[in-house]
Amino acid sequence: MRISKIFVILCVLMIFVFSSLSFAQGKSVKIKVVFDKNVKPVYENIDLSVSLTTTFADIKDSTARIVHVLGISKESTTRKINEFVRDEKGDYVYFKGNYYKIADKRRYTFDEKQKTYVVDKYGRYVYLQEYAWARKQEEKYIISDFYSLKTYEIPVMNYYIYLVVTDIDVQTFFIKSVTPIVGKGSTVERAIENARKIFSTVVNEYSPDKVDIAVLFEKGFDPVLRTALLAKLQEDTRYNIYDRLYIDEIMEIVRTSDLFGTEQIVLKFQPPRYLITFENLVKSDYQFTEDRYCFFENPVNGAYIKKSVGNLDVPVKVEVGSYYRYDSNTKRYVYDKEKGSYVKYYKGPWEKDNYVYETMFYDYMLYKLTKLNTFYSLLMKVFDTEKGTLVGSRFFSRQIETVLKEPVDRFGTEVVHFHTDTKIGSYYSVASEVQAFLQLLFPLSTAISQISGEKALLEGGKNIGAKSGYVFQSIANGYTTSFMRLERVFEKGSEASIFYIVPGEEVEPHSLVIETKQYPSNLGIRFGFFIEKETYGMKIGYIKSDIYGNYLWSFTSSFGTPYDTISVDKLIFPVAFEFSKFLFGENIELLLGTSFNVVSESSGASYISDYGVLIGLALSSYVRNSVLSYGGICFYTGINYAIPLSNFELSPNNLNLSIGVDMRF
Repeated sequence: MRISKIFVILCVLMIFVFSSLSFAQGKSVKIKVVFDKNVKPVYENIDLSVSLTTTFADIKDSTARIVHVLGISKESTTRKINEFVRDEKGDYVYFKGNYYKIADKRRYTFDEKQKTYVVDKYGRYVYLQEYAWARKQEEKYIISDFYSLKTYEIPVMNYYIYLVVTDIDVQTFFIKSVTPIVGKGSTVERAIENARKIFSTVVNEYSPDKVDIAVLFEKGFDPVLRTALLAKLQEDTRYNIYDRLYIDEIMEIVRTSDLFGTEQIVLKFQPPRYLITFENLVKSDYQFTEDRYCFFENPVNGAYIKKSVGNLDVPVKVEVGSYYRYDSNTKRYVYDKEKGSYVKYYKGPWEKDNYVYETMFYDYMLYKLTKLNTFYSLLMKVFDTEKGTLVGSRFFSRQIETVLKEPVDRFGTEVVHFHTDTKIGSYYSVASEVQAFLQLLFPLSTAISQISGEKALLEGGKNIGAKSGYVFQSIANGYTTSFMRLERVFEKGSEASIFYIVPGEEVEPHSLVIETKQYPSNLGIRFGFFIEKETYGMKIGYIKSDIYGNYLWSFTSSFGTPYDTISVDKLIFPVAFEFSKFLFGENIELLLGTSFNVVSESSGASYISDYGVLIGLALSSYVRNSVLSYGGICFYTGINYAIPLSNFELSPNNLNLSIGVDMRF
């Protein structure tokens, strides 16, 4: 009896052990973290291997993953902070979005009977005596608490981690994807987590319908730029793209690895149809300092205005708190605190006048900026591996400048810019240009399977790397017949909306369609000049066309200048907004709109007058440039009638004739 109990216990233990082993084997994560020779597995007391294994553990079935750490770095500095905290003993108040030092620290209440402000320790108002630009004395009483200023410096840093995540099919040992990533964060953990978020948005798995491209970087190529270039190219899912030298590195890493539970693994990859090389990389960095005027708005007692000298804004001191108006009778500027619109500045001996219309006043500081400048250039070539020919090449160059610190307020609070961020942003910018160049070399192509009205079903989808928004042109007998934009993309098909059909052509099923970056737009720009009986000016707006490129309607804004501008008392500028509908083709337009005058007086006052409604007709000499390119320059003449709204009166004087030049793009 005792033996049987022991036997039962042993059986239970064996079942438990085997179950645990089976569970562990079933749940084992096939992931390996490897480090470049210049990267240590432990960084600032953080085990990168453990952290990356946990973060990138969401692997699909029958897939092994290699997380390769190419580099990790940080950039650190300090920045000055000014913080205002409520304090009844403080000597600052808050007004118009900023803080100002105050002399009178008493509180006030408004006495309704005496119509004046009286001292009251529980009052809501404080007296901002320093408010020199107040029009009236009453404006200096403001509602505010008291604040104290605390100034200190805080450390600021960013961490950057550069990874390549490679997924491999366990059964076929085929490389499914190679995804370079740049992760950034205020801590190492956040940088890794952000890298994981970026990885989840990049989907570029192998498809036999895509173009196979290998990338080759010259020895010693900048690893960050290399990662940025590959990361951007991976976003364009039209390629099976991989770094050829990196594949060799991966082979060495896993050749005898236990990642697959066996030895002597030989990874497989598709022989490339094209080869891209990046070479002749030239880089230089240098640091320098520069003095800059930093302006900060101060509507309370700002003593300066801006004045442009070349490409530089310089401070010009003004007479603080004094307003002037122009007296047309005496032809002089007179002091007027309440209604004046001009301020007086201290002019140079070469200047004729020292009164200027200005409403914004500033403080400034002369700040010594530290800048880092980086220049780099590289050459890209694309080769056809089957024909042994050069398909295309292009030279790229960039010069970037980073201001490390600069003030953001009157108290010297600093904002910090990281040089690494600027460089990475520049690298991605160049990578976008590389991506656009390759898209011109390798346009997507497929066929139309079905036509339904202005909708077309295409045979290619995600399997060829198509994305929503891509534009295709259909071709029949060697000629373009239409243009269409992808609206929905499926795994092996797409739905496109036809937005332009070549006049006289039809779109047929089974036609070839090729991706294009140059296509007609049904929303264009309109620009022109005109002459009327009392004014001349220009107009600008946009113009809408239909699927066949025929114009439908347009909306324009016109700005005029009177012939008679002799008056010194006021200037009148006519403005109009016109909606036009094309009738019976593209040369006759029905005009509807509104008009008004902007009046500017010599005293500085401005207002709008003479509102009216317009109705008219326009005739043009427009002739379409070609079947696929419409637009051009033409002459036009128009006649319109203005119905005034402020003083309704029908008169022949409201009739206006105009001639001009109309440019359509």
